[in-house]
Amino acid sequence: MIDFKQVEEHLNSSIISDVLGGMGIRGQDMGPEIRPVDEDMVLVGYAATMLMADQYDFGKDTFKLQFQAIDALKEGEVMMVAGGGTERAALWGELLSTAARYRGARGVVIDGMARDIKLIKEMGFPSFARGVIPTSSKGRVIAIDQGCPVEMGGVKVHPGDLVMADLDGIVVVPKDIINEVIKKALEVASSETLTRAELKKGAGLYDVFKKYGTI
Repeated sequence: MIDFKQVEEHLNSSIISDVLGGMGIRGQDMGPEIRPVDEDMVLVGYAATMLMADQYDFGKDTFKLQFQAIDALKEGEVMMVAGGGTERAALWGELLSTAARYRGARGVVIDGMARDIKLIKEMGFPSFARGVIPTSSKGRVIAIDQGCPVEMGGVKVHPGDLVMADLDGIVVVPKDIINEVIKKALEVASSETLTRAELKKGAGLYDVFKKYGTI
């Protein structure tokens, strides 16, 4: 398991994106629609996936598999709720956040709506969603699979992938290259610190770029 605190303190989604791009790995940045419910929220953890879909039988139990997925969360995981961008109902709220946190989850990314935002902010549970709506998912949206590959924000996400999310956006690192990407990203962050120091002294942008290879 990576050092989450080190990643949160020294890295960000932009650096991770740059490193992946430098390795020739494209298409790992989610679209701009999924945003943090609080701009100070930062999220780093391993993907645990859940696939949800709209449904229209209001007498049907729509919670069973969803609750099973949340109960199965482990320390260091991020609940990735793939709802296809549905706006029918909120797929996540404060009570689910409470349950997820108890199990060691580091946060949630929702390709859909959330609710109970004031309470989620108060508890400081890193949460990213497309928007906010008060409507319950009961009878409206149902979990149809968990622990499976999903697509969220235009990115294919597999269980165990590393998720980095902050105010700039959400980046997904394939699980087989996590350690390599983090190592390279920390090196880039160090170079950026040196670059920043020289720019503050008035150095030319291109000269600094040639020296450190980052802007």
